[in-house]
Amino acid sequence: MNIHEMKDESKKLTQQMNPANKKYFNEVVRYISSDSTTLTETKSAEILRGLAKQIVNNQQKGISAQDVFGNDASVYSSQLVEDVLMRKPRTLKDKIKYYTMIPWVALTWVFFIYMITGFMGKWFGGELEYTQINTSFLLLVAVISIILIEAVTRFLGSVPAEDEKEKNLSARKFDLKALGIYIGAAVLLVAVGLMLDQVMPSFTVSPWDSLIVFIIGVLGHILIFARRGK
Repeated sequence: MNIHEMKDESKKLTQQMNPANKKYFNEVVRYISSDSTTLTETKSAEILRGLAKQIVNNQQKGISAQDVFGNDASVYSSQLVEDVLMRKPRTLKDKIKYYTMIPWVALTWVFFIYMITGFMGKWFGGELEYTQINTSFLLLVAVISIILIEAVTRFLGSVPAEDEKEKNLSARKFDLKALGIYIGAAVLLVAVGLMLDQVMPSFTVSPWDSLIVFIIGVLGHILIFARRGK
C-alpha cells in the first residue's frame, strides 16, 4: 500500500470516529506531521493508519481513545514517535516476537563461544574441550539480555526535542532512574541465578553440539525474527 492509499484509508476511518475520538486522533496527526519529529512521510502515514484502525475498532467496543492511550494526546504522540524511532514493538504480537528474539540471539552467541573454546583445544594439538552448562546460567543469560537491551534503549534512546529545557532535564532524570532500576534488577537476578545453580540440572555439550545449536539459532533468527517490517 502506497502513501496515498494509506492517507485515504485514514481519512475514511476518521469519518467513522465520534467527535471525542476524532479530536484525539487529529491532535496526534498534528504532532506527528510537525517538524519536531524525524519520521518520514511514509512512516507517519503508516503509523496514523494503524492508529486510526485501532481507535475505530476500540470505539466499536465502547472504548475511547483516551481510555487506551491516556488523556494527553501530545504525551502519547511523543512516546509513540520515540518508540517508533527506537524500533520498539507496540502490538502484543510484535512484543512477543521482540522479547523472544533478544534471549534467542543472546543464547545463540553463547553457544558460539562454547563452540570456539571447545575447538581451540583440537586446533592447538589437544583434545576437543567439552563444556558443562548449568540450566540456571542459560536462564540467567536470557533474562539479563532482555534487561540489558531495555536499559540501553531507554537510557540511550533519543528524547524528542522540546523547547523547554526543564522538560529535557526531567526526561533525563527519568532515564537515570530507570537505568538504576535495571541495574538493580540485574544484580538481583545474578544472586538468584547463583542460588539456582545449586539445584538446577547441568548437562555437557561438545563443540559439535554447540555448533549445531549456533546454526539453528542463526537460521531461526533469519527466518523468524529478521522479517520485521521497517
